[in-house]
Amino acid sequence: MVEEREEEITEEAVEEDVDEEDVTSEETEEVEAEETKAEVVEEKTAENQEVKSAKKKRKVAEIDEGLEVEEEDKIAEGEKVYEEKERSWEQVPLPKKLLEEIVALAEVYKLSKGNADKLADAVKLKYDSVIVEPGEAVGIVAAQSLGEPGTQLTLRTKHFAGSAEVSVGSGIQRVEEIVDGRSKAKYPTMTIYLSDHLKKDKEKCEKFAKSLIDVRVRDVVKINEEFDQLKIAIEIQTDQTKALGLKADDVAELLKKGLKDFKALHRDNTVHFSLEKKSEFIKIRKDLLRLLEEKVHGVKGIAKTLIVKENDEYIVKTSGSNLKAVLKLEDINLEKVFTNDIIETSKILGIEAGRQMIVMELKKVLDDNGIRVDVRHIMLLADLMTFSGEVKGIVRTGITKGKASPFARAAFEETTKHLLEAAFKGEKEMLTGVVENIIVGQPIKVGTGIVELLVK
Repeated sequence: MVEEREEEITEEAVEEDVDEEDVTSEETEEVEAEETKAEVVEEKTAENQEVKSAKKKRKVAEIDEGLEVEEEDKIAEGEKVYEEKERSWEQVPLPKKLLEEIVALAEVYKLSKGNADKLADAVKLKYDSVIVEPGEAVGIVAAQSLGEPGTQLTLRTKHFAGSAEVSVGSGIQRVEEIVDGRSKAKYPTMTIYLSDHLKKDKEKCEKFAKSLIDVRVRDVVKINEEFDQLKIAIEIQTDQTKALGLKADDVAELLKKGLKDFKALHRDNTVHFSLEKKSEFIKIRKDLLRLLEEKVHGVKGIAKTLIVKENDEYIVKTSGSNLKAVLKLEDINLEKVFTNDIIETSKILGIEAGRQMIVMELKKVLDDNGIRVDVRHIMLLADLMTFSGEVKGIVRTGITKGKASPFARAAFEETTKHLLEAAFKGEKEMLTGVVENIIVGQPIKVGTGIVELLVK
């Protein structure tokens, strides 16, 4: 009986072995594939976390100013790292950017909740100490801060890279131009950053820079008219075409095409046109004057280009500006191209870009002249000039024109004209601003004047 039982057990074991072998041969590959998949997912997650922490660390590196964290303040491994939702951030009246920076610092330095709260409170204290006090006359302070150093600006015109090729207005002229919101800059200039395959190669850069210059037919030809022989010879000046990277044959083709009603002969860089009768002179002169203004190549408005090496790459500076056309070109870095023409920028890229340009350009002029002005004064001026949705200058046709108060308009320029106009239209003076109250001799709502006493 025992022997039979042993045989049965042995047979079962053998059967099980056979089953196991079957399973292994069929399913091993699937299991391995799943394991590989799981490993890949884990690797990707780890990579993403590394990228995130690297970003946070970079952010901290930007904002960190020697913040030391003691060892006992750090969180032990495995404990929950401080998160944004740990504290009700709505209760901390700080800008969102500052809050994000606090959270980034807390995560990178693994601050405990208590320490992160302390950091937030310290930042809040510092933030409150630099904020403008209620009733502060920010406009007058900004006007004085920009106006007083403005007296030390020069009337010089600055040249790029010691070359007279490309000049930019600098000093008082440029400040006036920006603040008045003029529609045309006196010295418009562009800075064009190139794409990766161009910016290191000087030859390609030079070729690209030449292709930008606005070349008209009149720039590369010389006309000889022979009335008595009914002939006109147009000579293509090869030294000019070479310098601009043009082919003489292309210019000749353009001339033939423009004056196709007349017999043409192209010989030795000169195109000869012969007329049949004298009355055709008027027609050819008309056509010729029109043809001389035709574009051979380049971007309209760009008169000169200059290649400058900056941070190990070549960039193109231009005299003249045409942002819309340049943005359509290939081989340029669209994110970095800019022009110093503020009105053009605001029309093409929007009013926020215009505002940013006002701040950058004014700051640049002041910095170039070694004058330090807090950027917040400039930002206030830029806000005032752009808040209506278009760039308006601080002139009688700009901001002042849009003021509701007749007294405020009259106080700036053309006093009698504004007062007569307001009387004619029957306008009301509400005495809400500073200027109007000074005119009528009332206390102004600035500084201590914003406080109203109920009981004397």
